[in-house]
Amino acid sequence: MKNCDRFAITASIVVVGSALACAEIAAAQCSVTPPPGAIVSPDGCAHTTGGPVDSNGGCNQIPATFTDLGSIPSGGAINVSGQFGTYNPAGTGASTTRDLDWYLVATDGGTLTVTLQTRNSVGTGQMANSVIFIKGNVGSDPCVGNFNVGIQSTVCPHVQTYIGGAGTHLVVVTTPFETTGAAEIYNCGQYLLTLSHTPLNYPVCGTSTADCTAPHTIGGCNLPACCDSVCGFNPICCDVGWDQSCVDQAVTSCGLFIYNCAPPTGAPANDCAISSQLISVGQPNVVVNNAAAGTDGPVGPAATCAAKMGRDLWYTIKAPTDGALGLTTCPTGDATTDTVIELYGLGTDPVVTAARASTLPDLYIGCIDDSCPDASGTVIVGGPTAVTLIDAVGGDYYLIRIGGWYDDTTSGPDAADTFSVTLETDFQYVVYTTGSQHSINSSGVLTNVGLSSGCTAATTPQRWLAQPFSVPASSSEWNVERMTVKGFAPTGVTNTTMNYVVWNRLAGNPAPTAANQRITGSVPYPVGYDNAADDAANASHDIGVAFALPPGNYYLTAYATNASCATIFSNFAWFVSAYDGINLIDGAGSFCWRSSTFPTPGFVRFTLPATFTQPTGVDPADIYNTAFDIFGTPTTTTPPCPADFNGDQVRDGLDMTVILSNWGMAGGDVNGDGTTDGLDMTVLLSGWGACPN
Repeated sequence: MKNCDRFAITASIVVVGSALACAEIAAAQCSVTPPPGAIVSPDGCAHTTGGPVDSNGGCNQIPATFTDLGSIPSGGAINVSGQFGTYNPAGTGASTTRDLDWYLVATDGGTLTVTLQTRNSVGTGQMANSVIFIKGNVGSDPCVGNFNVGIQSTVCPHVQTYIGGAGTHLVVVTTPFETTGAAEIYNCGQYLLTLSHTPLNYPVCGTSTADCTAPHTIGGCNLPACCDSVCGFNPICCDVGWDQSCVDQAVTSCGLFIYNCAPPTGAPANDCAISSQLISVGQPNVVVNNAAAGTDGPVGPAATCAAKMGRDLWYTIKAPTDGALGLTTCPTGDATTDTVIELYGLGTDPVVTAARASTLPDLYIGCIDDSCPDASGTVIVGGPTAVTLIDAVGGDYYLIRIGGWYDDTTSGPDAADTFSVTLETDFQYVVYTTGSQHSINSSGVLTNVGLSSGCTAATTPQRWLAQPFSVPASSSEWNVERMTVKGFAPTGVTNTTMNYVVWNRLAGNPAPTAANQRITGSVPYPVGYDNAADDAANASHDIGVAFALPPGNYYLTAYATNASCATIFSNFAWFVSAYDGINLIDGAGSFCWRSSTFPTPGFVRFTLPATFTQPTGVDPADIYNTAFDIFGTPTTTTPPCPADFNGDQVRDGLDMTVILSNWGMAGGDVNGDGTTDGLDMTVLLSGWGACPN
């Protein structure tokens, strides 16, 4: 399951319970003995190489395979006896794979309760940990969409619930991956899975498609849990019709959001989301002064950001191309300037109507609070904010909400901090990208595979990869500012440093030698974060750099180290199967350059075992493309185009709107005098039309 935004600030699985809590439960409460009539899962756990296909391997299997349990009668239950855990596909050695069991089950609208009881591999006690995933109303393709619930727990029985409408639901049970090296604590064990159904008090809530935030003459609404709760408070909402009082109750009790903006006297023109100020990347003098602002973004139960925000102002910005969009109030902020920034994705349509503003929670990307460092590098708590949207899409518009923090335990949004800061924006272009990381087929199971890079053993102290890339000729030179390599640190290693080498790549793509080394460097080993486009969670690792590269062909090497390679091994497992990379192919097929020691023998031709293949329909040569992105700015850029606020290289009515809506203020200032007036309008009109190339 992946449930992370693009600021890498949320975890995908929440840990609940404790070992002590389970120890206090009598053994009978954690029994895996199947009751009469229980369904026996059709597969075991250890799917060995060459053995039977995992018949309930779900979306990890090719093709996807599920165990269909049929329908649970209203108020009834189904019991399933099965096995799961970690295992080695080869049958020997440390566990490298975990078994997940995927079940489909249909219910009427109501509560699906999933109860999981386990026994370890030797039957002496419960398994140390277990995981439950639930995806509601999966439709025709269970592999599409995110899970609604993903919980890891040490409690036994482990119980999780999902409230949804009538339909087919997906339930996945498994264990965590091994994280303790040689200690095998999740080896294949027995489990008893109980799926039970509790009907809604008001059945119409399981079938209604009407909006819970809008009055309608038919009872019920399309959020089953909220609908049932509201109708329990006022049965008329289901028995007669969903009037305004039902809407109000739903908003209050269920945290729903209805957009409304009533600007206070003297509020800035961009006080409302529907009248945001259009700005461009790098635009100067964007002053954010919220002293007279109101609040119209989601607050209270409807808020999506953990940091509470009030007195908000709104801006819209367009990404000039694919890359990383940076926003900061750091340069003008201080310890008393407590700004919070949220981002919403608008796609290619920048217009936000009142109806569209009511969907702000659905457009939400993420938020940041307290992210600016002081002179010592320590983040200022209660201070200003900076954020980078790591995967902005070229041509898309993004809605920026900037407001002040408030303590919701003692006050409301009207008591939010006020400030006057300058919003500065920048953009890192994608100099090169291999695209996202994908899983590959390992003996019939989709697996995220990384090629080890570092001091991985005494015989491989320089286990390096040389991955090809090219710098485009759109600039005389590129200032490279960040490289993002995608992989993970296997268990049992210690990584303190991430290192990189850029090599010149000669015609014909020969292996790089010491003479081809161009740039080297290292950074403290970075924390991985999530990009939803990748198959593996938290795969992205940023390397901050500062060097220039002219257009041309190169190799990149990235590897982990520590101070004691001889006794403590390091390993950055660099994920393969990035579809947009540059393939290395010779007369024998596709391959990659890999070393054990350098410079002797240096990089040699390397191929994966035959058990690793690409899924059907994917270019087999892409299997060796490790995943990475390179970001920077061109030294030769498009000529400046004053008054082109939205960055579309045309000065037109949209830009005039920015000037008129900021008249007398700083938001539409072009000539740098701090005020939007007739002089700025003159600049716009004198350059009306397409910007110079």
